[in-house]
Amino acid sequence: MKLSWIAATALMVSGATVQPGLAQISGMSSGPVTVAVKEITNTATGTWWWSPAVSSKLTGMLANELKSTGHFTVVERQGLKKVLGEQELAELGITRQATAPKKGIMTGAKYYILGSVSDYRENTETKSGGGGFNIMGFGQRKSSSSSSAYVAVDVRVVDTTTGEIAYVRTIEGKATSTSESKSTSGGLYGVGFSDSQSSSKKVPASKAVRAAMIEISEYLNCVLYLKNSCIAEYDSKEQRRREATKDVLDF
Repeated sequence: MKLSWIAATALMVSGATVQPGLAQISGMSSGPVTVAVKEITNTATGTWWWSPAVSSKLTGMLANELKSTGHFTVVERQGLKKVLGEQELAELGITRQATAPKKGIMTGAKYYILGSVSDYRENTETKSGGGGFNIMGFGQRKSSSSSSAYVAVDVRVVDTTTGEIAYVRTIEGKATSTSESKSTSGGLYGVGFSDSQSSSKKVPASKAVRAAMIEISEYLNCVLYLKNSCIAEYDSKEQRRREATKDVLDF
């Protein structure tokens, strides 16, 4: 709660201590952070669905997710093109660090967000199971299965005031489809019966990509705006991801 000027003055006169605001405690930015989202690229194999239109759609999706946090001002792609040529956009954060501060001032963006799809797989973590019972002619069986789609996006955040890469992170997204079935059968006095039920939840693989875009926006909200204990949580998540990746690598 904000104190009025009169109330704050009265507290200072009485010797009471005014507690600092939340932004002072956590290091939170005092206002929205201005960023520009470079068009997302793709380096993953097996992404038959990739196209320039998909790239543009994902870029817009990430920009929308950032805006929805209420903590970012996003420089639109067309506005960015007026200042930066396509070649400069491609090389930003790699070879054009000397011009980045000037360009950053011209676009008004404090950070440039660069993303690249580095891995995409469908039908991962497929699981199935079943069981049942039969007592005196009455029985029941159940079965279930699930399948997941997976995407990984490499994210780089370039500080336009220095031209240096301020943050790097690999963000993952998953979407899981499930199906279940149950059947009951039995008989009594020569009369038999059976009943079966099934249900499924088919989640499009594209949901994994959407999940990754949301996770990216939450990560950027953490490191660029909130700047609090969420950073340690993301560091722990990154460590778990790296450990899990090492477990499946075979050189």
